[in-house]
Amino acid sequence: MLTSLVSGSPILQNGRLVGAVTHVLVNDPTRGYGILAENMLKQAVGEHQLEQ
Repeated sequence: MLTSLVSGSPILQNGRLVGAVTHVLVNDPTRGYGILAENMLKQAVGEHQLEQ
């Protein structure tokens, strides 16, 4: 069961950070959208730097 989530809340799987909540639907707080941590990292440092 989900507790209330807000934008920026971490998404954890098996004790590891896998992403963050980006949007929660107001009329159904059990549904929403998130972003993968891998995509956040690529955006922050540049995809070409991760491949080295």
